[in-house]
Amino acid sequence: MPGFFRSLSYLRLKCEACVVRRFANRAQRDGYTSELPTQRQLIKIPSRDTGRRIRIWVYPHLDWNRSPRRPAMINWHGSGFVVGGFGLDHVWCTEATYDLGMWVIDADYRKAPENPFPAAVHDAEDVLRWVSTRPDLFDLDRVAVSGFASGATLALVAASTLRRADHGLNIRVPVVFYPITNSDIDPARKIPSQRERSVPLPIRITRFFNKCYVPNRDDRLDPRVSPDLGDLESFPDHAVFITAEHDIFAPEGMTLADNLRNGHRTVISYMVQGANHGFDKDRRGDDFERRRATAYSVAREHLDNALQAVALGFPQLALAGPPGDAERLRDLLVLGYRGTNRHRVPRWVYNSRLRPRAN
Repeated sequence: MPGFFRSLSYLRLKCEACVVRRFANRAQRDGYTSELPTQRQLIKIPSRDTGRRIRIWVYPHLDWNRSPRRPAMINWHGSGFVVGGFGLDHVWCTEATYDLGMWVIDADYRKAPENPFPAAVHDAEDVLRWVSTRPDLFDLDRVAVSGFASGATLALVAASTLRRADHGLNIRVPVVFYPITNSDIDPARKIPSQRERSVPLPIRITRFFNKCYVPNRDDRLDPRVSPDLGDLESFPDHAVFITAEHDIFAPEGMTLADNLRNGHRTVISYMVQGANHGFDKDRRGDDFERRRATAYSVAREHLDNALQAVALGFPQLALAGPPGDAERLRDLLVLGYRGTNRHRVPRWVYNSRLRPRAN
């Protein structure tokens, strides 16, 4: 009988999730565009589960054709761990690629209630492992992670708990936008610095997301769900927090930023005034472009400082658009790195099954 009620509860959550996803998809339609040309490539990398792949958008730096190896940033989109949103951070990824001359990997992850915790964390870890197998492309000593909302939670987990697992990556900085850092606190108790009439995430929806992703309340104390409850010494020496004044998650993001300041760590905490959760995706209002541009500029500046990234130095290339051949770029990404020691790396991280199809 308990199993029967669990099945009914899951079916109800799934039906509600389908409705929420439908409305979310309509609201997100305008968020995928960027004025900058890009040569991003969609590929699928192996996961730890046999036969399953993880989608990633790879944004190459403009000079990849002549000098492929550069710093890398891995980004995860917001979703409440329930709705879609893969590709929604196209503007952020494109601008980071252009301005900093680095690779950007925009990664997807499984959603609840079909795939509750720790599915999303496992997918994030699998992406880190794939990046670690490509030292021919990525400078593994200069890696950053970024994310928005629930994706920011994954970025914080990657920069702390997963970072301690030593995947061969030196994650130097997490750059997070309006993160959720403590899911054990009831949303009704989360009060923003300033309230606003328009609330993009009602308390009922936030509770619904939590119920889908972490149905077991004890799991909400896990640092992989609530990074604020983990070992703060596991974080790197740089961190960037971008919060929004009207967001109910802003206080906990600022609290984690304050807790990370220990005298030797550089922590940037920037609050966007008059903005709410998801402000960089919501095109309503006259200040949308200004707020997004300012927040992204602050994040890129400190990301550059943390990575000590090599400036691109070829402004004429930016005007001409990304160089190189898209087919050659795809070949470069999907063919396995021949210099990897196959005896020391798990078999599932290889991309050998993703060779381009013959015409």
